[in-house]
Amino acid sequence: MAAAAVTGQRPETAEDREASRPQWAPPEHCKAQAAAGLGDGEDAPVRPLCKPRGICSRAYFLVLMVFVHLYLGNVLALLLFVHYSNGDDSSDPGPQHRAQGPGSAPALGPLTRLEGIKVGHERKVQLVSDRDHFIRTLSLKPLLFEIPGFLTDEECRLIIHLAQMKGLQRSQILPTEEYEEAMSTMQVSQLDLFQLLDQNRDGRLQLREVLAQTRLGNGWWMTPESIQEMYAAIKADPDGDGVLSLQEFSNMDLHDFHKYMRSHKAESSELVRNSHHTWLYQGEGAHHIMRAIRQRVLRLTRLSPEIVELSEPLQVVRYGEGGHYHAHVDSGPVYPETICSHTKLVANESVPFETSCRQVSPNWGLPSIPRPGTPMTQAQPCTVGVPLGTVSPWEHPQLGTCSVAPLPYSYMTVLFYLNNVTGGGETVFPVADNRTYDEMSLIQDNVDLRDTRRHCDKGNLRVKPRQGTAVFWYNYLPDGQGWVGDIDDYSLHGGCLVTRGTKWIANNWINVDPSRARQALFQQEMARLAREGGADSQPEWALDRAYRDARVEL
Repeated sequence: MAAAAVTGQRPETAEDREASRPQWAPPEHCKAQAAAGLGDGEDAPVRPLCKPRGICSRAYFLVLMVFVHLYLGNVLALLLFVHYSNGDDSSDPGPQHRAQGPGSAPALGPLTRLEGIKVGHERKVQLVSDRDHFIRTLSLKPLLFEIPGFLTDEECRLIIHLAQMKGLQRSQILPTEEYEEAMSTMQVSQLDLFQLLDQNRDGRLQLREVLAQTRLGNGWWMTPESIQEMYAAIKADPDGDGVLSLQEFSNMDLHDFHKYMRSHKAESSELVRNSHHTWLYQGEGAHHIMRAIRQRVLRLTRLSPEIVELSEPLQVVRYGEGGHYHAHVDSGPVYPETICSHTKLVANESVPFETSCRQVSPNWGLPSIPRPGTPMTQAQPCTVGVPLGTVSPWEHPQLGTCSVAPLPYSYMTVLFYLNNVTGGGETVFPVADNRTYDEMSLIQDNVDLRDTRRHCDKGNLRVKPRQGTAVFWYNYLPDGQGWVGDIDDYSLHGGCLVTRGTKWIANNWINVDPSRARQALFQQEMARLAREGGADSQPEWALDRAYRDARVEL
């Protein structure tokens, strides 16, 4: 006490000892809360103490590790994706990578494809400067659109007039000697042929199984009645039940079958296609309206100018009364062993099979793929699986005169209606927007949905021809990499029977090779020819120049 008195200090109390302990300074947000908080007389809510947490706390560590694992997982997934996307190319570079290098064609961009959104969806587009057009979605399988007023009435009349001036030819002529010669080159046993036809593997050939493979005919459209008539003529079905057992099929002489097919005098109504057609040039130097239509198609499809300009000329088709075109697809399946005739010349590749690449129908008179090593000469068709006699404007400089044009795959089809049809003539899509597709289900209870003379009314979608209207659809599904994938089976379509009057249409097939590298080389070669010598330097088989200089005014 004396010491305290001498120094003038009071003794240390418990409160003084508590105040002398080090205190944590509250964080700024706690100070703010205190400043805006309650008064001394008010009860504040209970809150946890605002003390700083160490960076090595357990909660902080767990959150950090979660984010690190997520980041590493995403990086690993990206590396695996890149590896498996390009892994096969490291061992076998393939045609696309083999094409790269000095002087090779540049890589092509992705093929554009309009979105259907939903059936009935409409969008406005401006394809010409003085008016708008509306694109309406008709189906999603296939991706099918309609554009009313795509052509004016004057443009429709001009196309018909140009076609009449040039002259039209029959769209299908039944083969005779060429057919038997080509069939004789088939090296396949009757047992193999039976197994090919026997879809359900029950050891019996029903009529619908034979109808599904009507490419065994020679351009003659097969019906249940015509097949039974053939069975009776060659004595292939002794019991007459329309079903062939393996034994009955083995006893059948195929030479009798060929002889019957050759001797049969088919009427126009019995053909796969009953029409007349011609081709009109749309390239540089063509009639200005023909050029304008091509440019309009270019804006519609949004594809590169090279692809559209190097596609087929405009095909104009006339269906008279009684005319028809049974259901078909405008292109063929993509096989890695097959190369297009037109791109083979510039790609310098060797593959087992060579084809025209637009197999117009699954119902023609020859097998769909030729034998490996079969030379393509004037005596043999340049392709099989298409109707012989369907003459197009090309003559191949190395393959000689071809029964069909050496063309690439038809990526999409643009069809124009050139007049109003008095009766019939609709374009039918038998399985449009079906939930599933099965080739054998196309024929049920003697109803063949592909038969446009008898059963057009049973198709899922029919488009009535109206002058100036255009419809277009994609024949292939996308491959996921911006190029051609598998064929769209739902694109099966046909021309219904014209019951009254005449039907005029025109087709623009937009051709693309399924090999991106070959397509690039082909476009590069065509550009080189154009630079070196202009349009006259391009080969006859590349473009139809027969009507290039025509001038017809309205």
